[in-house]
Amino acid sequence: MGNLAIWREAGKLNGWRMPYAPWWKRLPVIRHIRALLIAERIGRWYRHGPGSIGLRTGYDDWVLVGIWHGLEEPDHD
Repeated sequence: MGNLAIWREAGKLNGWRMPYAPWWKRLPVIRHIRALLIAERIGRWYRHGPGSIGLRTGYDDWVLVGIWHGLEEPDHD
């Protein structure tokens, strides 16, 4: 089973859905930069923000993989 197949299965098992994004946010260079910036923001949230007292569910990381691969739902293009 490939990595994206495992990713899809994890989403299905957990009932997770990717957020919507317009077409231009799903372009290769833009989506990669977005994934890196969002990963930094999530890291700060869990290190220094209110998330520091919570548990990570894996959803944030799952969404980051989806953004990196351009798998967000189209925003009614």
